[in-house]
Amino acid sequence: MVQSNILCKNEKLSDEQYGLYDTRIKNRNLLSTYLVGRIEYSDELVEGGVYHKGDILLKVLFLGISYEYSCFGDVRVVKTYCKNGSIVDYNKPILLMERMEI
Repeated sequence: MVQSNILCKNEKLSDEQYGLYDTRIKNRNLLSTYLVGRIEYSDELVEGGVYHKGDILLKVLFLGISYEYSCFGDVRVVKTYCKNGSIVDYNKPILLMERMEI
């Protein structure tokens, strides 16, 4: 039987547009969206890049409205699951992030 790496939703760091999930992988969180729309990563976002609290990592465009996601703390982007400019579906993973101790 295959076990999911997602443990639970982090209610403190999630909102109506984005969900942040704790994973079995130490210090790593999975970001997903509750929107269906076009994803646009910030120009600086790259896998392996380090970002700080308040940095805008991406936005999802939905019905002409832009929903930004700001970083919850110091993180390193481990993996991007969507291509820039592609359509992201409801509750699909967007980013895998590692919490940094800086």
